[in-house]
Amino acid sequence: MSDIQMTVIKPDGSNAAPSEKDQQLLVQVQALLNADPHFQALQNPTLSRAEVNAVQQESEPGYLYLRYSISGKVPQEFWGHWGSRDHVAFKSGQVTVKSVSPLVSGQI
Repeated sequence: MSDIQMTVIKPDGSNAAPSEKDQQLLVQVQALLNADPHFQALQNPTLSRAEVNAVQQESEPGYLYLRYSISGKVPQEFWGHWGSRDHVAFKSGQVTVKSVSPLVSGQI
């Protein structure tokens, strides 16, 4: 994972710290991208921007914005969100991460 600071843009335009769930979404989106053959074909993609759009619901496309710099090329942009299954739509940049319900204390 990159050392880039993730920013949360609140509805009033101010910034906030990302939640643990936002951090988890970032990690899982990056894992899905790293496993995608189209992403693997990019030469040294470097995460240069990560923002949560808190105006959107976490299950809506556009919730998490990622921008990767590619040396000598046009940057690649992706939009991550929680959904019903893991899926990378490389052409549109949409990355869906399967939502996992948190365990209730005492459940196995």
